[in-house]
Amino acid sequence: MASPELLIEQRALTVGKWSNLFMAFAGILASWLSRSDAMLVDGLYSAVNFVSAIAAAGIGARVGLPATRSRPWGHDFDEVLYVTFRSLILIGILVFAGFVSGTKIWTFFTGGDVPELVFGPIVIYSVVIVAICLALAFNYHRAYRKTGQRSAVLKTESRAAMIDGALSVGTGAALLSLPFLQDTPLGPYVPIGDAVIVVLLILVIIWQPLSSFRSTLADLSGTSAPRKTYSKVSRVARDLAKEHGYKLHRVAVLQAGRMHYAAIYIDPLKPIEAHDVDVFKDKVSGRLEDVVGPTRVEVMVTARNGLKTSPTAASA
Repeated sequence: MASPELLIEQRALTVGKWSNLFMAFAGILASWLSRSDAMLVDGLYSAVNFVSAIAAAGIGARVGLPATRSRPWGHDFDEVLYVTFRSLILIGILVFAGFVSGTKIWTFFTGGDVPELVFGPIVIYSVVIVAICLALAFNYHRAYRKTGQRSAVLKTESRAAMIDGALSVGTGAALLSLPFLQDTPLGPYVPIGDAVIVVLLILVIIWQPLSSFRSTLADLSGTSAPRKTYSKVSRVARDLAKEHGYKLHRVAVLQAGRMHYAAIYIDPLKPIEAHDVDVFKDKVSGRLEDVVGPTRVEVMVTARNGLKTSPTAASA
């Protein structure tokens, strides 16, 4: 039976999935009616969110499942892979949009024909989409808080909804302001106004998928968890090792979305049985569940700390 947290996440993603499908069709239709590249970018962004919601639902259901022979470390890294590829797809769409807009600007300055914008569909589209995006962002954020603020999927989708809404607000406001530039020195450039807006929007929002990609790339490369998380895990392991009379060498902590991996290196300093190691492991897991969230713990019984001394340090 699915946990309450998973059910909350699944409901939020289902609402988001169908909302983004509607927004994708609306954006493409608005682009065709208004002849605006900016509307097309908005629609494609929603289309990516729709496909992502489908993938996220499946991934969310697998995260936290027990390890199997084919997946000895479980399915936890699926969440990280999802965020990584989603970020890459969004970066690709933004690059594509920049290329299309750059082509329109080039056509204009080389004397080619650029179609005039039709502003009526833009007004209707902007109002409806902004309202939907704000509602989605609120729904995702509420689900994120209800599930303990541990779901990378919900966090990513909440940010995406906010960006989509900001994109719609900025695009709509900027496009609707273009007619007021007709009698100004910028009047001759009104035909490429939407292309310029797209380029500016790309420069503003591309940091988000780039930031997400950089973060998940660190997780996939096996980089240690953030210092704050590492300190909490180290403190728990140290306290429990002291309670059991063990010597703690060190801890190694990785993060994969909402799941953490902790390797605890200890020297018992006395004869112990396998049962004692299991008891220690279960206690560490229980405390870390409350401190940093779900954690897969492995206890290494060794007289060494698991780190090799570099040749430079050894010769010093």
